[in-house]
Amino acid sequence: MKARILLATATALWTLGSAAQEPPAVDQALPNPDRVNPNPNASPALAPHTLDMLGMELSEAEQTAIASAIQSARKISAAAHSLNSPRYGNHYRRDAHAKATGCLRAEFEINGDIPPRFQHSIFSEPGRSYRAWIRFSNGDMQVQPDSQGDARGMAVKVMKTGGTPIAAELPQGATANQDFIMTNTPAFFHRDIFDYAENMQHLAQLDRRGWFFSLWPPRLRIKEMWRAYQTVSSTIDTPLAEQYYSMLPYRLGDTPIKFSTRPCAGSDFSRARANSQRGENYLTRQMSETLTSASACFDFMVQPRLSGAIGQEMPLDDGTVIWKESRSPFIPIARIHIPPQEFTGRAQRNFCENLSMNPWRGVGEWEPLGSLNRARRLVYHAVSDFRHRKNAATYQEPDNWCIPGAKVPCSDTQGLKLRKPRWPLPRCFDGHFRPRDGSAVSSQCDGYNTGRRSLDNTTGNTRAAAT
Repeated sequence: MKARILLATATALWTLGSAAQEPPAVDQALPNPDRVNPNPNASPALAPHTLDMLGMELSEAEQTAIASAIQSARKISAAAHSLNSPRYGNHYRRDAHAKATGCLRAEFEINGDIPPRFQHSIFSEPGRSYRAWIRFSNGDMQVQPDSQGDARGMAVKVMKTGGTPIAAELPQGATANQDFIMTNTPAFFHRDIFDYAENMQHLAQLDRRGWFFSLWPPRLRIKEMWRAYQTVSSTIDTPLAEQYYSMLPYRLGDTPIKFSTRPCAGSDFSRARANSQRGENYLTRQMSETLTSASACFDFMVQPRLSGAIGQEMPLDDGTVIWKESRSPFIPIARIHIPPQEFTGRAQRNFCENLSMNPWRGVGEWEPLGSLNRARRLVYHAVSDFRHRKNAATYQEPDNWCIPGAKVPCSDTQGLKLRKPRWPLPRCFDGHFRPRDGSAVSSQCDGYNTGRRSLDNTTGNTRAAAT
């Protein structure tokens, strides 16, 4: 057992360190890597008193950690920009999930039989359908080949919910939107905001191992390191075949939950799995090939926290703990339909880069829980604002499927690949068809006999007629 633990630890350390190439130094003003505790007085750190905590009840320690995390996230974004820009252009990307593998149009439909205790927020009207955008992504701050191990993200933006926003500071569409942010691993490698802030200081210096392991000061976080290894080692065949998880808890009505999406029963991605062509952008290509003529779908599910669950079993402020499905199975409450569509055009890629997601963009009786989620409200918004300012981009929250700057006019079906049946329906006959009265027939379908034939009543032989 000890040998297995040592082997897993060594493997995790190697994977974390080699998750991306070692870059050159990009910011000589970064703080000492051994100083992992957030310090608001350290220059050029962001002082907590300069932040608007938006009415959230945060301890002084949490405020300090959040200020440190925002500062680190901006440095990570700038550092990632110096790594990505030589090859991918002078464009600031996210500090995480920098590479989008596609932004897709979708329908988000609430199940008609949703249990009453979940009928809150956008789930309050059984059977209602919303339009949505989905951003699939790779988790690293660097743009890297799809074949490289990485976290895989699925972020869903449900539009025109008509509800009351829970975070008024976030940009909204014509009517309030709701975001659901997930990755394909069920747990995070940080327990709380303090873990998050400390590790972000290391990542700001492009040090991927330091927070997990250190000889001095002595530090070994085995569980968190294992969770990180599970996250960054993921390789997939197609984003449409993965199960995705919220990792962190939320409150829906009076019920603490986690949520997840899983491909609908009967989904078939055998062609994607059999395809051995794993180029730099093969995940985008796989989705494009699938959605040329086929559709995809996911069940949206919630996992309720048991009322009698002890803190260690289903904690609200420890992102490293997986809530056991054997104790509380996921319950489907909605379905996501992804129709056949085109999504690889330049205008849509630009739209995808400009899109912003935040777990606090929600409506009604919905609340992200735990210190990590409280931090994400401020950190995600600050980093999004930083990225848009650096790119001189004005952000506008979408409320439809239309793409600014697209070559085709805006419509309800923009980007979709619709197949309309021919009318009147074609008459199809194969070569063995023989009218009893000997009249001529014409087959109008490809693959069938396209010549006109009639039957000689006296001989029983067929004769070809002029077409």
